[in-house]
Amino acid sequence: MRKKGFLIAFCLVFSAICVKAQDNVNNIKMWQNDKEVVVTYDLKRRAIVKMYISLDDGKNYTDTMSVSGYINKVVSPGKSRVVRWNAFQNLGYGDYPEIRFKFVAEEKPLEANNKKGKTYNFGKKDVKRFFFTINGSMTTRSYPAVGVTVGQYEKFGWFASLMSGFNFAGLFPADVCDENGFVGDNLPFYKNEYAKTTLSVMGGGIFKISKSVHVMVGAGFGNRSLSWKTLDDKWVRNKAYSAIGIDLSAGLLFNIGDFVLTIDAVTTNFKTLEGKLGLGYSFITK
Repeated sequence: MRKKGFLIAFCLVFSAICVKAQDNVNNIKMWQNDKEVVVTYDLKRRAIVKMYISLDDGKNYTDTMSVSGYINKVVSPGKSRVVRWNAFQNLGYGDYPEIRFKFVAEEKPLEANNKKGKTYNFGKKDVKRFFFTINGSMTTRSYPAVGVTVGQYEKFGWFASLMSGFNFAGLFPADVCDENGFVGDNLPFYKNEYAKTTLSVMGGGIFKISKSVHVMVGAGFGNRSLSWKTLDDKWVRNKAYSAIGIDLSAGLLFNIGDFVLTIDAVTTNFKTLEGKLGLGYSFITK
């Protein structure tokens, strides 16, 4: 038996029940694509946007299920925000002569279900965001490294960073030599082989200076060392070209929409200078 077709006839009614958001959602467009309803809208200010439907001439509204896109979450300002509603999964087969839609854009602080003390404020207030970046760095002595930074920022925040050059010969060498290769009074026989070790583990604070710019200050442990290999396959660290000890960093975090750009300067014992660049993503969680 052939299943009954799915039909939606639209009677569009748009409104926003939050007084502050009456003009926030506009230019709403809607069309049916097979079993899917596609909606686009413009949003003036950052808000939590929700869409409700009514099948009884607007007497009662219910949440829309089976939706995706810029809906039921925090949405940044922009034009032609797309929402896709799988009406078949939500309502099932049937003839629906009239469906009314209502949009709500909530801009005030969201405090419901805030059991862990997290804050979600919009507009001019600070928003707690979690972020991660993928980083690359290089010292003035050409010690390259890659790594990751994670953290959270609001008015104040924190971060933790791990960087490595993936060569660990300089962490636990068999011996230490001077600039000319002498270990004490002895000069070992060296191969024509060397290794550069870069390892940095840091944490610190983040401080807001404007809506999109934050200052990052951190400290931790760093190892940026040059090691030579002897004929008997032992690594000897050259202390003249190595810096091991306290890492200090200072930099800026730029919040560009949902994306994050970080620029840092790092020093180990004030003996080396490293430039670090990071690019990543930030998000708000409930």
